[in-house]
Amino acid sequence: MKRRFDILDAWRTLAIVLMVVYHFLYDLYIFGILSANQLFSTPLNILERFICGSFILLAGASARFSRNNLRHGLPVLAAGLIVELGAAIAGQTIRWGVLMLLGSSMVLWHFLGRRLERWRADTLVPVCIGLYIFTSWWTRATPVSVPWLYPLGLTAPGFYSADYFPLFPWFFLFLIGTALGGWCLAHRENKILTAPLPKVLTWPGRHSLIIYVLHQPVLYGISYLIWG
Repeated sequence: MKRRFDILDAWRTLAIVLMVVYHFLYDLYIFGILSANQLFSTPLNILERFICGSFILLAGASARFSRNNLRHGLPVLAAGLIVELGAAIAGQTIRWGVLMLLGSSMVLWHFLGRRLERWRADTLVPVCIGLYIFTSWWTRATPVSVPWLYPLGLTAPGFYSADYFPLFPWFFLFLIGTALGGWCLAHRENKILTAPLPKVLTWPGRHSLIIYVLHQPVLYGISYLIWG
């Protein structure tokens, strides 16, 4: 069974390239080259959501191709912890960033996937869209007094994270990605899915985790040497 599709790897490559650009702009903001109004403008906010949304959808799709999501999810969780530690060393705060979401979602899929795979996509996707909208509103409207519920999206007053993707609502976008992966498997002979693409378009997408972990220390170091 084909378990990699070049078009999906190329999509992930696009997300990685845009992510590197966005994080470089973020470093420019840290060192005072860009203003807050420039970095947190509407176009860049949309770009940031497209990047992270792409990673989440593609991780969900890849969960359908994996033989062992627990084995894949745990290293992603470990990478998420490394990113949080590195951010703390650099004086930034990241709690439950996108890697923590992806790793925990893979682990959850490992235990829930066989049951959820029985759902038809035309049922799963609308349900997940509805739950995404509801939990997005619910978590924002429900402040809590305890500080340890933030992985679920429930935050205490004063909570801050530069990169924050809690399970509610984002796990439901991951589940929509699993429906995309199911469609790919059901249509694996589709010309778009079978078309071979140059390695320059697919290689970064196939090594996304190591690029994600290493790119920001490199960018931050370069920025520090120039503007620090």
